[in-house]
Amino acid sequence: MIRDCATTAPATSTRVDTVIIGSGCAGGTTAWVLAEAGREVLIIEEGPDKTGAQLTQRDGEMYDQLYMDRGGRMTTDLSVGILQGRVLGGGGVINASDVVPLEDPVLDLWGRRFGLVDWTAEALRAARARALVDLSANPIREDQVTRNNQVLREGSTKLGYAGHVMRHNRVGCAGMGTCLIGCPIDAKKNPRMVAIPAAVEAGATVWTRARVVRIEDADQDTKRLVVRTLDAKGYHETGEVEVLASTVVLAANAVGSAALLVRSGIGNAHVGRHLSLQPQLPVLADFPDPIHGFRGIPQAYAVDEAEYFDDERGLWGFRIESIMGTPGIVASLLPYAGVRAKNEMTRYPHLAAALLLTPDTPSGSIDVTQSGRILVDYTPSKDVIDRYRDAIKMAARSYLAAGATRVAVPTLPPIVIESEADLAKVDAYPFRPASAPLISAHQQGGVRAAPNASDGAANPEGLVYGTRSVYCFDSGLYPSSSSSHTMAPILATSRWLAEALLTR
Repeated sequence: MIRDCATTAPATSTRVDTVIIGSGCAGGTTAWVLAEAGREVLIIEEGPDKTGAQLTQRDGEMYDQLYMDRGGRMTTDLSVGILQGRVLGGGGVINASDVVPLEDPVLDLWGRRFGLVDWTAEALRAARARALVDLSANPIREDQVTRNNQVLREGSTKLGYAGHVMRHNRVGCAGMGTCLIGCPIDAKKNPRMVAIPAAVEAGATVWTRARVVRIEDADQDTKRLVVRTLDAKGYHETGEVEVLASTVVLAANAVGSAALLVRSGIGNAHVGRHLSLQPQLPVLADFPDPIHGFRGIPQAYAVDEAEYFDDERGLWGFRIESIMGTPGIVASLLPYAGVRAKNEMTRYPHLAAALLLTPDTPSGSIDVTQSGRILVDYTPSKDVIDRYRDAIKMAARSYLAAGATRVAVPTLPPIVIESEADLAKVDAYPFRPASAPLISAHQQGGVRAAPNASDGAANPEGLVYGTRSVYCFDSGLYPSSSSSHTMAPILATSRWLAEALLTR
């Protein structure tokens, strides 16, 4: 059963065996595994349930309803925009559908450097394979590689840069191009379309428009969750209920799970620390002929020439991925206002775009003010900025080789590249805080898993130190970047952890 708490309030007190907070890749998968095993499961989701025609393809309405803080969540210095789902099904409802698995070298690093010796490639092999099945992962067909993706491929291939067409989790895609604000024909095989229906069929209950604000008695057999119901738009809290549970599973995203622990006063000094944002920098290229990048699959081709695995830091370097957004998000990233911004947007049909994705070392932190506001403190390191410079140059050369008249990095002021000589501007740009529209879509860490409490916030089974049966099963556990895209890794590790939970 899926209950919309904005229209049908739950009982003032509810007792259940297992509560799962969050309904995305981790929450949906965990609920599916536990419910099928006969566990009594309640999923609590802050966002609404939006499917099909309810995903209207209207920028303002969809960012307002599908994203945390209406898409406006930022780091404290306003340097990085933090994109997180706030909808039943989580980030899988609003992502670009890229499927990149959790690879063996990452797990080897986690065992060797971070003590997660049970998180081996062999132990997780079945769960990783199952994640790809659950996603219906399939190669993007050549006829689905849009002109926006083709120009990056053409230019980068001409220069000898390695790249590949990615896999995705769409089945029956109609090429509407509005993936970042939800698929109105439900072509994404995301948790809302796969795990949530399976969990409900197995007996799980779902509450939408309900916000867990605090967990009490975390060290007791019975935990008490303070839950606030929300109005139909999710703007205001309308009531308060309590949920009593034996087991609590945090699956509210790396930021949300850590913030709830901090707000509840649960855990040790590692809670809210070791956050990775894996920031991305957009680049735009202007072509003489229309690109129409807003049509079709936004993100299909990746230049992975400079992406590699480092023995000490894990996934490293950078990759360049084609992308295109709807007019609202593209306009918001431009470093202009007024008439200049309007004039720049008249070039929208001629623009190709890419994201420069840089894995980072965990260095951010999460805190909560007395009023409950989440604070994410993060400063891109010099190493990240140096890799941005290299990535900008590679992307600019690729687009110019494909025939672009100019390549622009939407910094303040913008870096405009029209020839090889202009690349010197990249090295000269200082990258001060809030000067570049960095985006984070793959938050990891904040509830780091470690074999002892001196090194992390949760044990290797996801149990939060200092609690009795309060677990974290999302990407908050990860001690380094799991992949360039985290959907498949989260599905895999949450299934593996949930299956292990059933044996205890």
